[in-house]
Amino acid sequence: MRSLAILDTTLREGEQFIKTFFTLEHRLQIASLLDALGVTFIEVPSPVSSPETQNAIEALCELNLNAHIVPHVRCVEADVQTALDTPVYGLNLFFGTSNELRSYSHGRRIDQILAEAVPLIKYIRSCGRYVRFSTEDAFRSDLVDLLTVFDAVVDAGVERIGLPDTVGIATPRQVEQLIRLIADRYPGVGIEFHGHNDTGCAIANTIAAFEGGADCLDVTVLGIGERNGIASLSGVIAQLYTHYPELLAYYDLTQLVEIDRYVAESLNMEIPFNMPITAPNAFTHRAGVHTKAVLRNPRAYEVLNPNNFGLARHVDIGSRVTGRYAVGHRASSLGLQLDTNEIAQLTQALKQRAEHGPMSNEEVDAFIQAWYQEQWDRSSQESAPRA
Repeated sequence: MRSLAILDTTLREGEQFIKTFFTLEHRLQIASLLDALGVTFIEVPSPVSSPETQNAIEALCELNLNAHIVPHVRCVEADVQTALDTPVYGLNLFFGTSNELRSYSHGRRIDQILAEAVPLIKYIRSCGRYVRFSTEDAFRSDLVDLLTVFDAVVDAGVERIGLPDTVGIATPRQVEQLIRLIADRYPGVGIEFHGHNDTGCAIANTIAAFEGGADCLDVTVLGIGERNGIASLSGVIAQLYTHYPELLAYYDLTQLVEIDRYVAESLNMEIPFNMPITAPNAFTHRAGVHTKAVLRNPRAYEVLNPNNFGLARHVDIGSRVTGRYAVGHRASSLGLQLDTNEIAQLTQALKQRAEHGPMSNEEVDAFIQAWYQEQWDRSSQESAPRA
């Protein structure tokens, strides 16, 4: 079985989301929840970012988590040394390699990038620390430039190389093809993918990277990050659960809901309605044809079992698209015995009521019981002897 590491970068990439301001308490709690879930790496900002950030990194390391704490560090000697002065597991180095970033960001040629990065990689390895080197904006970088850089950093001793889709330009096919090429060229080196969601492909690209040979996938809670963010933790978990469940054997999937809820509360926002697994209505079924099948066998319309995530499915029948099977099932659960004709009449009455707006479970139950009582009273009056 292939190994897979999940790197959560909520505390680094997620800090770049416009609504984010994590306190030390937030950082410690988020890291603890991610560790309880089972992620392999927790990425944090470079300790040179601010004194508070350095103190937070020290505090995170003191938690003695199973997850490895790794700061995202520029290829600058002072930055690297500051990170090494903390008890982090290792360093995630990066350098932009696309023409756009070399022209308008750091201004280095490829040979200058290597002149700065290679000695630092060797130094980090001599200190006995883990090191990954990532080519920022990999999917707008020239392939020859990428291979030139990777040849050099692999020779210098990196344990993993990263290919970020920094501006979200790639398609799943492009991602898989490039990752496969890199995996074949460097068979003994780990490969990491970091996919932004500018064009809506972050989760698909992340899974394509795994299928191409990547062994480390970057995510954030709720997908938060720069601009449109990156692949979400719950989205990637949902894909792995569906297609590669064996890779999640050691994860506590019941932690996922709590993590998403906690981060959403920290950001003073709701969990997005379309977030896989953890959205409030992720396991709610409404249309009549759906509810009938789900009540017979949930797998008819579910590829994810809510029970595995500590959740329960919900059948919403308080709408104008409800069906007779679901209404009859609900009436039966309330202890009411209705024949086929009565269920059809009740369903029609409920749908007419729902034309004025959706109904809650409590409103549906009250409506059903009132309808039943009305039918009972009418039947009693019709069967009563005339004076």
